[in-house]
Amino acid sequence: MSAIRRVAGVVGLVVMLVGLLSGCNAFVQYYEDVDELCKKIVADWKAQAEVVDASYVYVHGIDSGQQIDLDVIVRAESFTAEVWERLEDIANRDYWMSTAYDREDRMSFQYVVYSSDNPPAKGEVGVSKSIGQGDIGVSPKVGLEKYGPRPTTK
Repeated sequence: MSAIRRVAGVVGLVVMLVGLLSGCNAFVQYYEDVDELCKKIVADWKAQAEVVDASYVYVHGIDSGQQIDLDVIVRAESFTAEVWERLEDIANRDYWMSTAYDREDRMSFQYVVYSSDNPPAKGEVGVSKSIGQGDIGVSPKVGLEKYGPRPTTK
């Protein structure tokens, strides 16, 4: 009888763990439109003559929520406040025009700007070498005034 209880207990534990793990995916999941937005921002940044490279990391999970980290490396001789503002404006415009803007999940879009003279090492995380950083986001009022009406969703 005690062997049957142990087996039932183990089966119950396995069922509970499977339920918890699948529940995590239901609460914080991967969103294709967020990933597409990140790809668009990076591509638009790379199209700028002053940009050497750009990349992003999209983290999603129960512990991290929705976190987007964008990095851009700017030619040292080209970096000015105007370039920084243009890069931020591109990211804000792309975000405003994306369906990711409509997500109810609060997402954190952060960017870090590096100089080509002191770029981060491959896989390095942190802002110690950065020459600038900020958050991407625009209020509906500012977005409408600056970028125009948002596209209608299906």
